[in-house]
Amino acid sequence: MADEMERLLPRGVVVSRHHGHPGAPWRAGAGDPPSLHVVVQGAFRLSQDGVCALELDAGDVVLLGFGPRGAGPREQSLRCVAPPPGRAPAEPELISATYAAAPGGALASLAPVVHLPAGEVRRAPGLSAVVGLLRAALAEASPGQAQLARSLLEPLLAYALHCHEQAREGRASRALDRRVARAFDRRVARVLRLMQEKPAERWSVEALAKAAGLSRAALARRFLAELGVPPLRYLAELRMQRAAELLAEGDGSLAAVAAEVGYDSEFAFSRAFKRHTGEAPGAFRRRSRSEGAAFGLPPVRAAA
Repeated sequence: MADEMERLLPRGVVVSRHHGHPGAPWRAGAGDPPSLHVVVQGAFRLSQDGVCALELDAGDVVLLGFGPRGAGPREQSLRCVAPPPGRAPAEPELISATYAAAPGGALASLAPVVHLPAGEVRRAPGLSAVVGLLRAALAEASPGQAQLARSLLEPLLAYALHCHEQAREGRASRALDRRVARAFDRRVARVLRLMQEKPAERWSVEALAKAAGLSRAALARRFLAELGVPPLRYLAELRMQRAAELLAEGDGSLAAVAAEVGYDSEFAFSRAFKRHTGEAPGAFRRRSRSEGAAFGLPPVRAAA
């Protein structure tokens, strides 16, 4: 994904620094053109069609409008807000960058709103460094500094996208580790890892039991005791969750998604996905993109 993003990175157009008093409004359009905003100081609120969607604090970064065209709200705005009770007021400062229309491919698969909390930004030294350079360039009002600031816009977006991808992979890995940690039986933990790492494999209870060094009956009994569901039921739910992520975040065909999660045909996959989630894959993809995948995928229901 990183290589594709590099090739399709849109050109930075304008960068500006906004500062003033808490409560002073500042509006940012979304989607046309797409934009990136860094909260340097103070607190801001992102609203979508007049409804608060996100609270932003110092150090946060938010990308607007890089997702599918037309998927975002009709109107978005960023507004300074008063700091939380007990916190000393700070002069609000916001760095905003706009970009040329986002091309297709990897960037079009992003959610319309991508939020990078301050903690994730701090753990991304490249992004933090570019933000620091950009602040320094914007501190002086001269033609040379303005040109330097514009030259930093592509690296700023590249590092923000890399931070987003790394954070997403880290969350998936931590979720796996928590699930495995709950499996006190080390052989059940091994089976869980095999399923997580190779969900498209044609697993049978016999094959999983052999990998764990157990009999079929022993694995079925231990797995049910640890996870509360039989092995193949868990595998089906895992495949559907992976399919939901691919549909929401990628632009692969339904046939490609079906193959990646272990189904021989698009028809069989579509039927299984609708049975598990109550929604056809195409409808789920359209809804998740219109609502913004950055705010979390809906939970996958267990099959009846």
